[in-house]
Amino acid sequence: MLPKQVIWSAVLAVTISVAINATFLTGTERQMKDEILHGFRQFDETGRLTPELSIIMKQIPLSSISGLTSSSTSPVTRESLTCLACLAAVDIMKIYIDTHTRDQVYNLVVALCLDLTDYKEEVCLGSVGLHLDPILYIYKHTANLPAARLCGIVFQGSQCFVDEPSLEWSIDIDPGSKSEDNRIEDKKAHAASPLTIIQLSDIHQQEDYLPGGNAACGLPICCRINQGPPPSPDAAAGYWGNGGCDIPMHHFENTLKQIKNTHENIDFIYITGDIVDRVVWDTKIPTNIGVLTNITERLLTTFPNTPVYTVFGNHEPSPLNVFAPHYITDETVSVNWLYNLSINLWSHWLPPETNETILRGGYYTALAKPGFRIIGLNNNVCYPENWWMIHNPKDQDGQLQWLADTLLQAEKNGEKVHILGHITSDQCFRTWAREFRRIVSRFENTITAIFKGHTHSDQFNVYYSFDRPGHATGVAFNGASVTPGPNSNYKVYTVDPNNYTVLNSESWMYILTDANKNPSEDPSWYQAYSFKDVFGVQSMSAIEMGNLTHTLAKNRPLLEEYAR
Repeated sequence: MLPKQVIWSAVLAVTISVAINATFLTGTERQMKDEILHGFRQFDETGRLTPELSIIMKQIPLSSISGLTSSSTSPVTRESLTCLACLAAVDIMKIYIDTHTRDQVYNLVVALCLDLTDYKEEVCLGSVGLHLDPILYIYKHTANLPAARLCGIVFQGSQCFVDEPSLEWSIDIDPGSKSEDNRIEDKKAHAASPLTIIQLSDIHQQEDYLPGGNAACGLPICCRINQGPPPSPDAAAGYWGNGGCDIPMHHFENTLKQIKNTHENIDFIYITGDIVDRVVWDTKIPTNIGVLTNITERLLTTFPNTPVYTVFGNHEPSPLNVFAPHYITDETVSVNWLYNLSINLWSHWLPPETNETILRGGYYTALAKPGFRIIGLNNNVCYPENWWMIHNPKDQDGQLQWLADTLLQAEKNGEKVHILGHITSDQCFRTWAREFRRIVSRFENTITAIFKGHTHSDQFNVYYSFDRPGHATGVAFNGASVTPGPNSNYKVYTVDPNNYTVLNSESWMYILTDANKNPSEDPSWYQAYSFKDVFGVQSMSAIEMGNLTHTLAKNRPLLEEYAR
């Protein structure tokens, strides 16, 4: 062992011993900290993780990240193995960072990645290399960072948040009476000349997609030029795309061609995020700039006279998920490059007055036509894997407060509003999601529809009132994905031009395996279903969709049709 490493280990041992003895710990947490300390010291000496360290770290389930596990119905407590392991690991890791070089921390985290996940070395090396520097920057520039804040955000599904006051906050929402004008639920759903809106979500365009390449590479995303030949003919990447891969540009160009040739008089196009591919261990800012620019150019060329409203997905920055606050200007961690790029790319569709809020946090509002307003959110900041939430969990860049204020002004102006975002509310950090729900409830007669992405699923989510349980206040529609999952799709909405409620939606798709059998021919797109025809709703307003959820709960065949 190098002399410098001996010194580091000695300092680490003394420092942690003092920290442990100075703090009251439960027996379990004390034992975990002792084992983690021993494991880290052994790693310094041998380059290997001890079995005891692996056992403790494996108490932190990856499925808990983003709150995807359901909350426990037992009394709320932080004393779970997940929370204890996380708290102990973070406290020791903070001291390890203080007493080791960046490369030493990198080596340890890579070893943990290889031990705790099924990822191959290439993925761990790349992912840790991309995320470590922002995390270290946040740690070094955040005063008094408690372990409970990090654990409470990342593992909120394990109730780790209950004892951390910084994770509890609220915004100011005008309590004024809700406007009764043009109440959506009182309107029969019909319109002589409805608007047509196209939703494209989760495009994930892969610049280095290679038709005939390796679709069985063993990595999260395959079909890349540098991944060698396929192990068998059956594992060759299809011309139009492939499961386990993202899409080539000609796939996206064909999607736009299909939309233009099939749907007349398109009024608006909504892009609900994730234009960039999912090769998350090998992202680069120049590559992301190229993808975002090329997709925008295709949209402009195909639909030169159609307004397009776009929001960011969590894959747009590099590394993914990590959206720094606007006041972070250090180019090694800032996302201001993305905001400046978007001002340029979106200038064909957005007025100049949107530049201020795009630069402040990647969000905007624009009047689409008299009486109808679009709000584009950058709600990726609410994602628990946006490490900057650890820096300051409260309403990053003032976006939710701005949303409430903007909706209040829209209410006063008699405007109806569509909200675009990427992350679904149930995948946001709980406090952010609750405050968003409060806003939706307050402005239920102003917001007529919400459009989301991220899940790659064709689904809807109903928001309910805080003070009137069972009363639906809003509905969010998910655009599924252009990238195969397993097939490509886009959504078409018909919208009442008087109150801007959604009347119906259609899902259009093609069978990828069939299309790849005839690469010289365009895929055979078809309408998969019409929502009104299948589910018998009068419209797709919040009230109607809320009623449908009760019908689905009692009608098993219809529920299975929805889940199909």
